[in-house]
Amino acid sequence: MPLNNPAPQFGLLSAWDMRGLSGDTAFIRGVTSISLPTYASGQGIYEDVLFFLNNRESESAIEGTSQLQSDSTFGTGASWSITLDENDKVKIISDVDFEVTSTGASDPLGFGALTVGAVLVGSDYIATAPNDWTRGMIALDDVTYRIDESGGAGTFNFPQDQPDLQDVTTFLRSSEGDADDFNLSSLTALDNAAMTTTEISWTITDQGFTQCYYPTSAGDLTWSSTALRDLLGFTGQESPVVDGSYKRLTSTHKNAGVLLPSRPYQSHHLRVENVGQSRRKIGGGYVSNFIGSYVTGSLSFDLDALLDQSDDYRHFTNRFLPLVGPGERINFYQCWGDSRRALRTAQVVGNQEAYDLLYTSKDNGDQGRVKGSLITAEYDLAYPTRLRRRVPVSLEIEHL
Repeated sequence: MPLNNPAPQFGLLSAWDMRGLSGDTAFIRGVTSISLPTYASGQGIYEDVLFFLNNRESESAIEGTSQLQSDSTFGTGASWSITLDENDKVKIISDVDFEVTSTGASDPLGFGALTVGAVLVGSDYIATAPNDWTRGMIALDDVTYRIDESGGAGTFNFPQDQPDLQDVTTFLRSSEGDADDFNLSSLTALDNAAMTTTEISWTITDQGFTQCYYPTSAGDLTWSSTALRDLLGFTGQESPVVDGSYKRLTSTHKNAGVLLPSRPYQSHHLRVENVGQSRRKIGGGYVSNFIGSYVTGSLSFDLDALLDQSDDYRHFTNRFLPLVGPGERINFYQCWGDSRRALRTAQVVGNQEAYDLLYTSKDNGDQGRVKGSLITAEYDLAYPTRLRRRVPVSLEIEHL
């Protein structure tokens, strides 16, 4: 069965508009300038900052299947692959019998403490993780799986290239050619291309900060675009933390386009409006001539404040809300650490699986990413008690 988590961490992410920085130099790494693309007319708006930072995918040499094929020392190299099965579990596939053992400090793929043997299915040998894969950002330098040939002497460790990645589904994706494979270059891709490497990654941490992981040999960065620096939450005074031959640079402030409360949301329900007229406003901002049902999500949650785990009160009012005015795009990540799109059970038809690298149908669409536009225009952020610990917030998001 898929992950059973009735109260996951959630996130709200704004759209990410880079049109005003088209062609600008973002930063200088060592002596190399890293520039943003020159966006064509109508382009330059990313779905949210995850897509700007990493496009929800890994560099081709870092992606799970590519690493399996390059790391393998037995079997046919091209036969190795890793993906999710119909029960939302990680599975490794090859043309030879093998076993998988987790030997690293963490086990994000869910293979557990015991060795997992492959099972012959048709002409393929498939080893399926018995446990749920971990939701959240993953540090691959803590991850090692030993893959042994059953009845033979072949063995190898996987993965051998180990940057930080946004989540497990990001590790398993690279230029999938699906609905999330947008034709806009991510900062990860731009940084790697300029430095002729594949080991640099840009991510959002599970606390909402921006982080860059890079080889020490690539060099530290100096910001050129103060506008981009400020949006990402950096001050320019951060010092990277050394991790062997790599470094991690984490922003001082949270990313302006990200809101990750420390607690699960209080409630979330749907409201439906059947429209028979030819014009109405979408999410309070734009006109539509669609006649039919409009679905709106009503979300209530507690905003962390001064005496709580993180003081997000002014982050919400002065950094996040200006990016998501009424009618503007907003993504509701119902389970942070799983960046796939939400899929209703009734949409699992034909060749569409209940779970894949693009969609999750967990809880009839209550665990994936919901694309919407914000309706709410006014917020009364009054503390419910004398202690400035948390503030109740309610908002409405019209589904797209």
